[in-house]
Amino acid sequence: MSDEGGERTEEATQQRREDFRNRGQVAQTRELSSVFLLFATVLIIGLMSRFFFGQIVELFNAAYGDDLVNTIRAGEGFGHIMMFSLVKMSYLMLPVMGIFFVIGLASNVVQVGFLYNEEALKLSWERLDPVSGLKKMFSFRAITEGAKACLKVTLILFISYLLIKGHLRQLPFLMNYSIPQIFNFLGSLMIRLLSGVGFFMLVLAAADYFYQRWDLEKQMKMTKQEIKEEHKSREGDPMIRARIKRIQREMAGKRMMEEVPKADVIITNPTHIAIALKYDENMVAPTVIAKGADVVAQRIREMAKEFNIPIIENKPLARSMFKTMKIGQAIPKELYTAVAEVLSYVYKLRRKKNR
Repeated sequence: MSDEGGERTEEATQQRREDFRNRGQVAQTRELSSVFLLFATVLIIGLMSRFFFGQIVELFNAAYGDDLVNTIRAGEGFGHIMMFSLVKMSYLMLPVMGIFFVIGLASNVVQVGFLYNEEALKLSWERLDPVSGLKKMFSFRAITEGAKACLKVTLILFISYLLIKGHLRQLPFLMNYSIPQIFNFLGSLMIRLLSGVGFFMLVLAAADYFYQRWDLEKQMKMTKQEIKEEHKSREGDPMIRARIKRIQREMAGKRMMEEVPKADVIITNPTHIAIALKYDENMVAPTVIAKGADVVAQRIREMAKEFNIPIIENKPLARSMFKTMKIGQAIPKELYTAVAEVLSYVYKLRRKKNR
Protein backbone atom coordinates (compact mmCIF):
# COMPACT_ATOMS: atom_id res chain seq x y z
CA MET A 1 0.00 0.00 0.00
CA SER A 2 1.33 3.44 -0.81
CA ASP A 3 1.90 6.03 1.86
CA GLU A 4 -0.74 8.26 0.30
CA GLY A 5 -3.16 5.36 0.74
CA GLY A 6 -3.01 5.72 4.52
CA GLU A 7 -0.28 3.39 5.78
CA ARG A 8 1.03 4.84 9.05
CA THR A 9 4.76 4.17 9.06
CA GLU A 10 6.21 7.49 10.29
CA GLU A 11 6.94 8.45 13.89
CA ALA A 12 4.64 11.09 15.35
CA THR A 13 5.79 14.69 15.20
CA GLN A 14 5.97 16.90 18.29
CA GLN A 15 2.86 18.76 17.13
CA ARG A 16 0.84 15.53 16.89
CA ARG A 17 2.03 14.47 20.35
CA GLU A 18 0.89 17.81 21.76
CA ASP A 19 -2.50 17.46 20.02
CA PHE A 20 -3.00 14.02 21.58
CA ARG A 21 -1.98 15.34 25.00
CA ASN A 22 -4.34 18.32 24.73
CA ARG A 23 -7.17 15.88 24.02
CA GLY A 24 -6.24 13.89 27.13
CA GLN A 25 -4.87 10.94 25.15
CA VAL A 26 -1.78 10.10 27.18
CA ALA A 27 -0.08 6.88 28.25
CA GLN A 28 -1.24 6.02 31.75
CA THR A 29 -2.31 2.98 33.72
CA ARG A 30 -5.06 2.82 36.31
CA GLU A 31 -3.15 0.11 38.13
CA LEU A 32 -0.60 2.59 39.49
CA SER A 33 -3.18 4.37 41.62
CA SER A 34 -4.27 0.97 42.98
CA VAL A 35 -0.64 0.19 43.86
CA PHE A 36 -0.22 3.52 45.64
CA LEU A 37 -3.47 2.99 47.56
CA LEU A 38 -2.44 -0.50 48.65
CA PHE A 39 0.94 0.64 49.94
CA ALA A 40 -0.67 3.69 51.55
CA THR A 41 -3.07 1.36 53.37
CA VAL A 42 -0.13 -0.74 54.57
CA LEU A 43 1.59 2.43 55.78
CA ILE A 44 -1.55 3.63 57.56
CA ILE A 45 -2.03 0.27 59.30
CA GLY A 46 1.63 0.17 60.33
CA LEU A 47 1.91 3.75 61.61
CA MET A 48 -1.60 4.63 62.77
CA SER A 49 -3.04 1.33 63.96
CA ARG A 50 -2.70 2.25 67.67
CA PHE A 51 -4.44 5.57 67.06
CA PHE A 52 -7.27 3.90 65.15
CA PHE A 53 -7.60 1.19 67.77
CA GLY A 54 -7.90 3.79 70.52
CA GLN A 55 -10.56 5.73 68.61
CA ILE A 56 -12.57 2.56 67.89
CA VAL A 57 -12.45 1.50 71.55
CA GLU A 58 -13.71 4.93 72.66
CA LEU A 59 -16.45 4.81 70.02
CA PHE A 60 -17.68 1.37 71.13
CA ASN A 61 -17.56 2.33 74.80
CA ALA A 62 -19.64 5.44 74.08
CA ALA A 63 -22.17 3.54 71.96
CA TYR A 64 -22.42 0.17 73.73
CA GLY A 65 -20.43 0.21 77.01
CA ASP A 66 -20.53 1.82 80.41
CA ASP A 67 -20.22 5.29 78.93
CA LEU A 68 -23.66 4.86 77.36
CA VAL A 69 -25.20 4.01 80.75
CA ASN A 70 -23.47 6.94 82.45
CA THR A 71 -24.62 9.33 79.71
CA ILE A 72 -28.24 8.22 80.04
CA ARG A 73 -28.09 8.51 83.85
CA ALA A 74 -26.68 12.01 83.53
CA GLY A 75 -29.67 12.94 81.34
CA GLU A 76 -27.55 14.11 78.41
CA GLY A 77 -29.59 12.08 75.91
CA PHE A 78 -28.67 10.40 72.64
CA GLY A 79 -27.78 13.69 70.90
CA HIS A 80 -24.56 13.87 72.88
CA ILE A 81 -23.72 10.26 71.92
CA MET A 82 -24.44 10.94 68.23
CA MET A 83 -22.21 14.02 68.20
CA PHE A 84 -19.45 12.12 69.96
CA SER A 85 -19.77 9.27 67.46
CA LEU A 86 -19.63 11.65 64.48
CA VAL A 87 -16.48 13.31 65.83
CA LYS A 88 -14.79 9.95 66.34
CA MET A 89 -15.83 8.75 62.88
CA SER A 90 -14.36 11.92 61.37
CA TYR A 91 -11.10 11.22 63.23
CA LEU A 92 -11.11 7.75 61.64
CA MET A 93 -12.22 8.64 58.12
CA LEU A 94 -10.86 12.10 57.26
CA PRO A 95 -7.13 11.25 57.50
CA VAL A 96 -7.65 8.12 55.42
CA MET A 97 -9.75 9.93 52.80
CA GLY A 98 -7.23 12.79 52.64
CA ILE A 99 -4.31 10.40 52.15
CA PHE A 100 -6.21 8.45 49.50
CA PHE A 101 -7.07 11.68 47.64
CA VAL A 102 -3.43 12.81 47.65
CA ILE A 103 -2.27 9.35 46.52
CA GLY A 104 -4.80 9.24 43.67
CA LEU A 105 -3.74 12.72 42.50
CA ALA A 106 -0.04 11.86 42.78
CA SER A 107 -0.44 8.69 40.70
CA ASN A 108 -1.78 10.75 37.77
CA VAL A 109 0.82 13.51 38.15
CA VAL A 110 3.65 10.96 38.16
CA GLN A 111 2.46 9.50 34.85
CA VAL A 112 1.27 12.51 32.82
CA GLY A 113 2.16 15.61 34.86
CA PHE A 114 -0.36 18.42 35.31
CA LEU A 115 -2.79 18.12 32.41
CA TYR A 116 -5.85 20.33 31.98
CA ASN A 117 -8.14 18.95 29.31
CA GLU A 118 -10.90 21.36 28.27
CA GLU A 119 -12.33 18.97 25.67
CA ALA A 120 -13.03 16.35 28.33
CA LEU A 121 -15.11 18.89 30.29
CA LYS A 122 -17.21 19.98 27.31
CA LEU A 123 -20.68 18.51 26.81
CA SER A 124 -20.57 16.16 23.84
CA TRP A 125 -23.81 14.67 22.52
CA GLU A 126 -21.82 11.93 20.82
CA ARG A 127 -20.91 10.54 24.24
CA LEU A 128 -24.62 10.27 25.07
CA ASP A 129 -25.41 8.34 21.89
CA PRO A 130 -26.53 4.83 23.04
CA VAL A 131 -25.66 3.24 19.69
CA SER A 132 -22.03 4.41 19.77
CA GLY A 133 -21.92 3.45 23.46
CA LEU A 134 -22.98 -0.10 22.65
CA LYS A 135 -20.40 -0.25 19.85
CA LYS A 136 -17.69 0.74 22.30
CA MET A 137 -18.91 -1.85 24.83
CA PHE A 138 -18.55 -4.65 22.30
CA SER A 139 -15.45 -3.34 20.53
CA PHE A 140 -12.25 -5.38 20.40
CA ARG A 141 -10.57 -2.92 22.77
CA ALA A 142 -13.39 -3.20 25.34
CA ILE A 143 -13.35 -7.00 25.16
CA THR A 144 -9.58 -6.98 25.61
CA GLU A 145 -9.83 -4.69 28.63
CA GLY A 146 -12.57 -6.91 30.11
CA ALA A 147 -10.45 -10.03 29.64
CA LYS A 148 -7.50 -8.28 31.28
CA ALA A 149 -9.67 -7.27 34.25
CA CYS A 150 -10.96 -10.84 34.74
CA LEU A 151 -7.44 -12.24 34.54
CA LYS A 152 -6.20 -9.62 37.01
CA VAL A 153 -8.93 -10.41 39.55
CA THR A 154 -8.27 -14.15 39.22
CA LEU A 155 -4.54 -13.70 39.80
CA ILE A 156 -5.12 -11.39 42.79
CA LEU A 157 -7.49 -13.91 44.40
CA PHE A 158 -4.99 -16.72 43.81
CA ILE A 159 -2.08 -14.70 45.26
CA SER A 160 -4.24 -13.66 48.23
CA TYR A 161 -5.05 -17.30 48.94
CA LEU A 162 -1.38 -18.27 48.82
CA LEU A 163 -0.50 -15.46 51.24
CA ILE A 164 -3.12 -16.24 53.90
CA LYS A 165 -3.64 -20.01 53.58
CA GLY A 166 -1.07 -20.63 56.33
CA HIS A 167 -3.12 -18.49 58.76
CA LEU A 168 -6.58 -19.84 57.97
CA ARG A 169 -6.29 -22.50 60.67
CA GLN A 170 -5.88 -19.79 63.31
CA LEU A 171 -9.19 -18.08 62.52
CA PRO A 172 -11.39 -20.42 64.66
CA PHE A 173 -9.16 -19.74 67.67
CA LEU A 174 -9.65 -15.95 67.51
CA MET A 175 -12.62 -16.33 69.92
CA ASN A 176 -10.11 -17.09 72.66
CA TYR A 177 -8.05 -13.93 71.90
CA SER A 178 -8.44 -10.61 73.60
CA ILE A 179 -9.55 -7.58 71.57
CA PRO A 180 -5.98 -6.18 71.26
CA GLN A 181 -4.70 -9.62 70.22
CA ILE A 182 -7.39 -9.90 67.53
CA PHE A 183 -6.51 -6.47 66.15
CA ASN A 184 -2.79 -7.32 66.15
CA PHE A 185 -3.43 -10.59 64.33
CA LEU A 186 -5.73 -9.05 61.74
CA GLY A 187 -3.41 -6.06 61.28
CA SER A 188 -0.35 -8.21 60.61
CA LEU A 189 -2.41 -10.42 58.28
CA MET A 190 -3.67 -7.36 56.40
CA ILE A 191 -0.13 -5.96 56.04
CA ARG A 192 1.11 -9.30 54.69
CA LEU A 193 -1.83 -9.59 52.30
CA LEU A 194 -1.74 -5.99 51.02
CA SER A 195 2.05 -5.97 50.64
CA GLY A 196 2.04 -9.15 48.58
CA VAL A 197 -0.84 -8.01 46.39
CA GLY A 198 0.76 -4.54 46.13
CA PHE A 199 4.04 -5.90 44.75
CA PHE A 200 2.12 -8.01 42.24
CA MET A 201 0.08 -4.96 41.20
CA LEU A 202 3.29 -2.94 40.86
CA VAL A 203 4.63 -5.43 38.31
CA LEU A 204 1.25 -5.44 36.58
CA ALA A 205 1.15 -1.62 36.54
CA ALA A 206 4.62 -1.41 34.97
CA ALA A 207 3.67 -3.93 32.27
CA ASP A 208 0.36 -2.16 31.58
CA TYR A 209 2.04 1.26 31.42
CA PHE A 210 4.56 0.12 28.83
CA TYR A 211 1.74 -1.53 26.87
CA GLN A 212 -0.27 1.72 26.98
CA ARG A 213 2.77 3.66 25.73
CA TRP A 214 3.29 1.19 22.88
CA ASP A 215 -0.40 1.33 21.95
CA LEU A 216 -0.42 5.15 22.06
CA GLU A 217 2.70 5.36 19.88
CA LYS A 218 0.96 3.06 17.41
CA GLN A 219 -2.12 5.32 17.36
CA MET A 220 -0.02 8.47 16.91
CA LYS A 221 1.92 7.17 13.91
CA MET A 222 1.42 9.20 10.76
CA THR A 223 1.49 8.76 7.02
CA LYS A 224 4.01 10.70 4.96
CA GLN A 225 1.15 12.72 3.50
CA GLU A 226 0.01 13.75 6.99
CA ILE A 227 3.53 14.90 7.83
CA LYS A 228 3.63 16.95 4.63
CA GLU A 229 0.25 18.52 5.39
CA GLU A 230 1.31 19.35 8.96
CA HIS A 231 4.57 20.86 7.76
CA LYS A 232 2.67 22.88 5.16
CA SER A 233 0.16 24.17 7.70
CA ARG A 234 2.93 25.07 10.15
CA GLU A 235 5.42 26.60 7.75
CA GLY A 236 2.98 27.77 5.10
CA ASP A 237 2.62 26.84 1.44
CA PRO A 238 6.10 26.54 -0.22
CA MET A 239 4.94 28.64 -3.19
CA ILE A 240 3.70 31.40 -0.90
CA ARG A 241 6.91 31.30 1.15
CA ALA A 242 8.97 31.49 -2.06
CA ARG A 243 6.93 34.45 -3.25
CA ILE A 244 7.39 36.23 0.10
CA LYS A 245 11.15 35.66 -0.04
CA ARG A 246 11.26 36.97 -3.60
CA ILE A 247 9.36 40.11 -2.60
CA GLN A 248 11.68 40.57 0.38
CA ARG A 249 14.73 40.27 -1.88
CA GLU A 250 13.24 42.77 -4.33
CA MET A 251 12.53 45.25 -1.53
CA ALA A 252 16.01 44.81 -0.08
CA GLY A 253 17.52 45.29 -3.56
CA LYS A 254 15.44 48.41 -4.08
CA ARG A 255 16.59 49.89 -0.79
CA MET A 256 20.19 49.02 -1.67
CA MET A 257 19.97 50.70 -5.07
CA GLU A 258 18.59 53.83 -3.41
CA GLU A 259 21.88 54.09 -1.50
CA VAL A 260 24.10 53.93 -4.61
CA PRO A 261 23.88 57.70 -5.37
CA LYS A 262 25.41 58.35 -1.91
CA ALA A 263 28.55 56.32 -2.74
CA ASP A 264 32.02 57.89 -3.04
CA VAL A 265 33.35 55.23 -5.41
CA ILE A 266 32.35 52.07 -7.26
CA ILE A 267 34.95 49.28 -7.38
CA THR A 268 34.44 46.79 -10.21
CA ASN A 269 35.73 43.49 -11.54
CA PRO A 270 35.24 45.21 -14.16
CA THR A 271 32.02 43.71 -15.61
CA HIS A 272 30.82 40.95 -13.28
CA ILE A 273 31.11 42.58 -9.86
CA ALA A 274 30.43 46.08 -8.52
CA ILE A 275 30.95 47.32 -4.94
CA ALA A 276 29.71 50.75 -3.78
CA LEU A 277 31.76 52.36 -0.95
CA LYS A 278 30.96 55.38 1.17
CA TYR A 279 33.13 57.21 3.70
CA ASP A 280 32.72 60.30 5.83
CA GLU A 281 34.20 61.67 9.02
CA ASN A 282 31.49 60.06 11.20
CA MET A 283 32.45 56.53 10.04
CA VAL A 284 35.12 54.36 11.62
CA ALA A 285 36.11 53.06 8.18
CA PRO A 286 34.73 53.06 4.62
CA THR A 287 31.47 51.08 4.45
CA VAL A 288 29.88 48.92 1.76
CA ILE A 289 26.47 50.40 0.96
CA ALA A 290 25.70 48.29 -2.13
CA LYS A 291 27.10 45.32 -4.02
CA GLY A 292 26.05 42.97 -6.75
CA ALA A 293 27.04 40.66 -9.57
CA ASP A 294 26.09 40.46 -13.23
CA VAL A 295 22.73 42.27 -13.77
CA VAL A 296 22.87 44.03 -10.39
CA ALA A 297 26.47 45.06 -11.04
CA GLN A 298 25.43 46.44 -14.40
CA ARG A 299 22.66 48.46 -12.75
CA ILE A 300 25.09 49.84 -10.13
CA ARG A 301 27.51 50.95 -12.87
CA GLU A 302 24.70 52.63 -14.80
CA MET A 303 23.60 54.56 -11.72
CA ALA A 304 27.21 55.51 -10.99
CA LYS A 305 27.49 57.04 -14.48
CA GLU A 306 24.15 58.77 -14.02
CA PHE A 307 25.25 60.44 -10.77
CA ASN A 308 28.91 60.97 -11.81
CA ILE A 309 30.34 58.57 -9.24
CA PRO A 310 33.91 57.39 -10.03
CA ILE A 311 34.19 53.77 -11.18
CA ILE A 312 37.54 52.16 -10.35
CA GLU A 313 38.60 48.79 -11.70
CA ASN A 314 40.39 46.61 -9.13
CA LYS A 315 39.77 42.92 -9.68
CA PRO A 316 41.45 41.45 -6.51
CA LEU A 317 39.86 44.06 -4.22
CA ALA A 318 36.41 43.71 -5.82
CA ARG A 319 36.45 39.90 -5.55
CA SER A 320 37.69 39.97 -1.94
CA MET A 321 35.06 42.47 -0.82
CA PHE A 322 32.25 40.73 -2.70
CA LYS A 323 33.02 37.34 -1.07
CA THR A 324 33.77 38.47 2.50
CA MET A 325 31.73 41.59 3.18
CA LYS A 326 28.05 42.31 3.75
CA ILE A 327 26.06 45.43 2.98
CA GLY A 328 26.43 47.93 5.82
CA GLN A 329 29.73 46.41 6.99
CA ALA A 330 32.86 48.54 7.46
CA ILE A 331 35.94 47.25 5.67
CA PRO A 332 38.35 45.15 7.78
CA LYS A 333 41.88 46.24 8.67
CA GLU A 334 43.50 43.98 6.08
CA LEU A 335 41.81 45.97 3.29
CA TYR A 336 42.59 49.45 4.69
CA THR A 337 45.63 50.01 2.46
CA ALA A 338 43.97 48.93 -0.78
CA VAL A 339 40.81 50.94 -0.11
CA ALA A 340 42.83 53.98 1.03
CA GLU A 341 44.70 53.99 -2.29
CA VAL A 342 41.41 53.91 -4.19
CA LEU A 343 39.86 56.71 -2.13
CA SER A 344 43.03 58.78 -2.39
CA TYR A 345 42.87 58.50 -6.17
CA VAL A 346 39.16 59.46 -6.13
CA TYR A 347 39.80 62.54 -3.96
CA LYS A 348 42.60 63.65 -6.35
CA LEU A 349 40.16 63.42 -9.25
CA ARG A 350 37.63 65.54 -7.36
CA ARG A 351 40.20 68.22 -6.57
CA LYS A 352 41.21 68.42 -10.25
CA LYS A 353 37.57 68.85 -11.30
CA ASN A 354 37.03 71.58 -8.69
CA ARG A 355 39.96 73.68 -9.95
